[in-house]
Amino acid sequence: MHRIHLAELRDASAAWAGVSIAFVAVNAALAMTLTILYSGSVRLAAGELPLMAATAYTIVQGLNALVIRFVAVPIVAGATSLVVDSRRGALARLALSGATPAQVRGTVTSQLVAVSLVSAVVGDAVGLALVAPMLRLVDYSARAEPLHVSIDPLYSLLPLIAGSLLCVLVAVIGGGKQARLASEIPPVEALRQSLAPTRSGRLTTGGWIRLVLLALLVAGLFASVPLQVAHRYKETVSNLLILGFFQIVIWGALLAVVAPWVIQPLTSAWTRWVPSRAPVWLLARATVAARVERLYKSVVPVMFTIGIAVASVGLGASMVDTLAASMADVRLEGSSWESLVMMFGAPLSIALAGGVGALTMMGSQRSADLALAGVVGATPAQRTLIPLLEAVIITGSAALLSLGMVVPAYAFQAWSLTAAGLTYRLNVPVVVGAVAVAICLVVTIAATVLPTLRSQRSPEPRVIMRLVAA
Repeated sequence: MHRIHLAELRDASAAWAGVSIAFVAVNAALAMTLTILYSGSVRLAAGELPLMAATAYTIVQGLNALVIRFVAVPIVAGATSLVVDSRRGALARLALSGATPAQVRGTVTSQLVAVSLVSAVVGDAVGLALVAPMLRLVDYSARAEPLHVSIDPLYSLLPLIAGSLLCVLVAVIGGGKQARLASEIPPVEALRQSLAPTRSGRLTTGGWIRLVLLALLVAGLFASVPLQVAHRYKETVSNLLILGFFQIVIWGALLAVVAPWVIQPLTSAWTRWVPSRAPVWLLARATVAARVERLYKSVVPVMFTIGIAVASVGLGASMVDTLAASMADVRLEGSSWESLVMMFGAPLSIALAGGVGALTMMGSQRSADLALAGVVGATPAQRTLIPLLEAVIITGSAALLSLGMVVPAYAFQAWSLTAAGLTYRLNVPVVVGAVAVAICLVVTIAATVLPTLRSQRSPEPRVIMRLVAA
């Protein structure tokens, strides 16, 4: 069985390479954040760092790790399940050759662990290289604070092992579900389904549990506001501001859970309003509608990217305007770029890497779809425009869905700060939103179109057979 595991890992290496960028980004973010947290905690315990100066190295880094976790779990789980789902044909052939369901699951689990560990090595190296620059950024951000103390990093295997184990766990859980479902299907049926569109019409038990827990978390945060205001303390406003920023990633995680339900009807609704009757637009719409699994797993990372960028900047600007309007002795210039990078740089990089990886990994399936279009008469120019328009649809749906992150975060901030007696000032970063959508569109077009260009130089039957043989 060991040889079979190695052979399957070798055959699936191209698919895993496509999504490994997300694994590397998550490991790098966790390695950097947890190493800084470890350095600050050790120096604080040794008395080398005053308690008042330790916040940037301890509490802030702990919050960063929590934010990374909310973004990383759906990104890594989605990327993992995409690869496993693309290997349904190979898993079916294993079962047809006599492998038991347990052996099929073991094959997939071994791949998940191997890829996660390799990505962890690369990601940890990148994360460690970023520790010193991030500490310098912390120093630059706190240059006007008289109590700030600079520290040198302390490197240890403990934070690296903790971050790597978390990524392995997320990958095994996310991909293990798909492997279990694939192993329970009769082999011939699984082989047939590997070539058919996969439709996610219901949540699994784990999905329902995550949905309920996230909903309870949101309800608990809203319910905590009257209690905090009624029993005011020194950090009431600061804590309410922090909870407002947390709303961004919590709502993003919640939307990622319900994405299979909402993205297809949302996409169908807004694309129906586009007046074009051009064949390439109709083909792009039809392709997106047929590939539901591909659609929502492409939209979710882009949604996170746009939502985090817009909401973080907007909440920061609104916070500054509100404090300036409510407190005469407060004169703030605005949310600095360094503070945004420190708090949301890692989640943004994970979301962007997850989007690129997912779109790139699905290149072979998209190439086969375009080859089928070529068989029925689509020209090379049309076969290039179809994935480009698919990228437009993905970005448009992601931008609309990101409102589910931005609007609740604004609502929580407005309600909580008003309840605390402040005069709320709304600041919507329209320019930032337009730039974020434009960047995501360019990246999505590149990741969608470029992988299909090479296949257009091959005969259509050969391209289709590559997918069948996968």
